[in-house]
Amino acid sequence: MTPQTGRWRIDVPTPADAGEWVEVHLQALAETYPQLPPGFVGQRRAARDRLVTDLEAELADPGPARHLVARDDDGRVVGIARSTCGGEDWERRLLSSYPDADALGLSRPPGMLQLTSLYTLATVHGGGAGAALADALLGEHACYLWIMTGNPRAEAFYRRRGFVRVSVDVPSGPTWYGWPMFQMAREGSPLSR
Repeated sequence: MTPQTGRWRIDVPTPADAGEWVEVHLQALAETYPQLPPGFVGQRRAARDRLVTDLEAELADPGPARHLVARDDDGRVVGIARSTCGGEDWERRLLSSYPDADALGLSRPPGMLQLTSLYTLATVHGGGAGAALADALLGEHACYLWIMTGNPRAEAFYRRRGFVRVSVDVPSGPTWYGWPMFQMAREGSPLSR
């Protein structure tokens, strides 16, 4: 467990935390992206049991992924964060459709740390939970992430942590209704795992 960071306790979730993680993720998606069709969160909520089972397995054997949660004073999860080394399957499929990925700013060095998700509940926005998660998960490492366009709060959050926009907008996949997204990255120390 990581020590208390400000008013938030940051720790590594166990498989027993998978259900709470999924609930926080679903609620945060609904709060962050209200402009998407109801099916955006509805489809994920309908698959909740599968999402929990998949996450239980990943938390039991995370491979290159790292997971952290922010807990409030009562021990409730109010934020989640996940990173991994290099691209994931969806990203490799997407980038394979762009033969000019380098010119578009979409290519990152193999094995570079990627922040795959960081969400906090709206009730704790501005209270430091997201910052505590980002600092604990990323440290000072070079890192990249994908961000959906039209999310100025998140973009400002990452800019304060040294990230800059490095790519053009590209359409996301069908589960995100083709909403445009782009990459942000920051320089930092190399990751040694």
